[in-house]
Amino acid sequence: MLSIKLALAYFRRRKLRAFLTTLSVAVAIAAVVALQGLNGSMDYAYGELAGLLGGQAQLEVKAPLGGISDSALITVQQTAGVQAAVPFVQKDIQVKELPGFTAMMGIVPGKDEKIHAYRVVQGRMPAAGQREIAVPNKLLRGIQGQLGDTLHIQTMKGMQEFSLVGILEDSGVARANSGAVVFMPMDTAQNAFGLNGKLSNIDVILKDPDQVLTVQKELQASLGNAVEVLTLLGRSGNTNKMLDFMKGLDNVYGFMGLFFVLYVIINSMRVAVVEQRRQLGILRALGWCRWEIRKLIIIQALIIGVIGSALGLLLGRYLAQALLSIESDMLRGMFKISNPSIRFTAHDYAITWLVGVLACLSAAWLPAWKAACIAPSEAMSSQYPSNELGYSRWRVVAGAIIMIASWAILICGNNLALLVQGTLTIAGIVIGAAVLLPPILILFLKRLEPWAETFFGLTGCLGVRSFQRTPRRAVATGMPILLGLAVSFGLLGIFSSVNQTLDNWLKALISPDIVITQGLQTAASNQVGLPEALVERVRNVNGVRVAAGIRTTGIQWHGNPIDLQLYDVAAWRQFINPPVLEPGKEQAMDALQQNGNVWISESMALQYGLHIGEKLAISTPAGAIQFPIGAITKDFNSYNGSVYMNRQDYIRYWGDHSIDYVWLALEPGASPALVRDQLETNLKSDFRVQVVSASDYRDNVLKFGSRIAEIFNLVILVILMVAAVGTANSMLISVLERTREIGALRSVGLTRRQIRGMFMIEAGSLFLAGILLAIPVAAMIQTVGTVFDKNVIGWVLDVSIPWVKITGVAIAMALVVGLSAMYPACLASKVDPVKALRSG
Repeated sequence: MLSIKLALAYFRRRKLRAFLTTLSVAVAIAAVVALQGLNGSMDYAYGELAGLLGGQAQLEVKAPLGGISDSALITVQQTAGVQAAVPFVQKDIQVKELPGFTAMMGIVPGKDEKIHAYRVVQGRMPAAGQREIAVPNKLLRGIQGQLGDTLHIQTMKGMQEFSLVGILEDSGVARANSGAVVFMPMDTAQNAFGLNGKLSNIDVILKDPDQVLTVQKELQASLGNAVEVLTLLGRSGNTNKMLDFMKGLDNVYGFMGLFFVLYVIINSMRVAVVEQRRQLGILRALGWCRWEIRKLIIIQALIIGVIGSALGLLLGRYLAQALLSIESDMLRGMFKISNPSIRFTAHDYAITWLVGVLACLSAAWLPAWKAACIAPSEAMSSQYPSNELGYSRWRVVAGAIIMIASWAILICGNNLALLVQGTLTIAGIVIGAAVLLPPILILFLKRLEPWAETFFGLTGCLGVRSFQRTPRRAVATGMPILLGLAVSFGLLGIFSSVNQTLDNWLKALISPDIVITQGLQTAASNQVGLPEALVERVRNVNGVRVAAGIRTTGIQWHGNPIDLQLYDVAAWRQFINPPVLEPGKEQAMDALQQNGNVWISESMALQYGLHIGEKLAISTPAGAIQFPIGAITKDFNSYNGSVYMNRQDYIRYWGDHSIDYVWLALEPGASPALVRDQLETNLKSDFRVQVVSASDYRDNVLKFGSRIAEIFNLVILVILMVAAVGTANSMLISVLERTREIGALRSVGLTRRQIRGMFMIEAGSLFLAGILLAIPVAAMIQTVGTVFDKNVIGWVLDVSIPWVKITGVAIAMALVVGLSAMYPACLASKVDPVKALRSG
């Protein structure tokens, strides 16, 4: 009890420092909660959707975006061990009365109830062959509709009316897509949306659930690699590389927050030990053992950890919801994830709180151990040690080894999960820098002394010379600044390179004047296309010179979903300048248009070792077709790779005439605004589409990528908080340890202004050293990100350095460091020289 009372008494005397330290812990824990809560929300949304769609099935046959022939149903039904197989089609559709995309479930009435539970609260389920629908009660409340209403749905035959005959309870599969789902007979859906003879999924119930792996293997062998046969667990874990990459970034951000806050706790505890030296000496003289001294310091850290972590949990919950609101549009647009709330369980809260407390305890162990080693006579003396031990050279070797190991994980760790590989690589670089750089930082600060004396005279010399006596304090202050700037600069560089690369690619690829679209189409999209007749209708509008239909869908290749980009090449080549890497543009266009060749993305070529002239075996409804590779092009539609094909070849083998976009080039002198107005007037009665300029469309695509970087602002906040508290604490230690020196300097004529200047130069030197040494570390982090994208994902980035943002972060850090040093500097200037000299 006495230890707790003494710890609380110390915090009552040092309220501001206790508050700042606790706040820094709270911010770091809040960042972890927010980012892990966001990850948990993504995983939960994927898992919940998979569970809702899977229902009672033990296996699911999942088709690629283009669908599979309904003849596959017979194969599934005839497989040994299968009790029942129920097909359905699933697409994202446009409903005139509803915002955004709505999920459409085409079901077999009377059979689908074996898999999914439907509870009709009003009306009935739609009948086969009828243009009827049923919707969840939640959806109907949103539009204030009622039974018997007519909803207008965009189909391959234009806008059509569907009668609402059933209202479902908001449970089971009716909760899919947050209730924004429409159920209709499967034959009606196939006819309306150009899916005749096509299925999206087949749910399978087994005679013996214990035989799930055996039946899964047999189904995969009989159906081929064109489909995926998933278990319940596999269905919920079937995400894509881009989502894994986002989650990996979140893990790195959370790690950085905890890593930096360790410096705050170490500094705070060192301040506490220095300020309590006499008290600790008295306690030792009264009979306290060393372990009791350690316990006192550990209890102080424990109080900070308990309170700070608890506040972090509370703050993190609201911060996570704010992040989710920022990212919700991107998640819905790119991955079709609807996240109504953050998913963070009581177990997650307990683990995160415990991690925060343990981090504080581990950071306080070294100051506690040193406090216990102080002899009572030395502790009761008002004099402080004049020198600290420096840093051994072995740290340089150890840090270099850690960095080399990080590069080895990056280059040779392809068997690791994407998320683990990225996290370990970035974390290894930062930890390696933290181990390697302290002796280099001290050496750099020593080299600054003559420069400081040249520009600031005696004040500058005294400010920098203190680092020679207290290298560990200098490192404790300078390393958070250095690593904070390095991480900020490095990750900002990675984001800038990604955005610049995407911008250059989009400008080359999307160069028409106007784009007609239903919305952003991505590798995770499963949208119903637009009718081919729309292209001819658009061509007849005054001012339109060329109109090209574009289709974006997907295939399964080597177990991964691959984007399939389909173009009306004859029209497309009249206004496009695609970023073809090899061969030349015209040769590549001829191969795509006339010879039945395909293009592949650079990422696909790198990942699978493909070259021009090789043949790509692609499963089609007409069987496996060997498509010669005619060109390699830059493409960033998907992390898994993309295949470009003439849309006429696609129609020949898949029988799908639908399109997703229409790209328009206008006649010379035609007004884009006038043509856009004419198109909107012409199409609005039959189609729900967006008519936008190509530049606006490119901006919308880039907006999705830039939103990922917005999360990093949270990490910068943590870094600045850590730098502020760390600088203030270290400067306070300097004042306490140098009271007698300050008194001597005042007695020989140094003014208060010079004393303040001495401490501000000390902080400024740490910032200068930090920013200069941060540059090579930041360059390494950016290089790691670039190599990671190329080796693991196949994206070759254009290197870009965001000088404006980097300058902004540097200025913010300079202000934080300067403001944090002002109070200790003022405190030092108020030292009474007589009292300071008498205290010796």
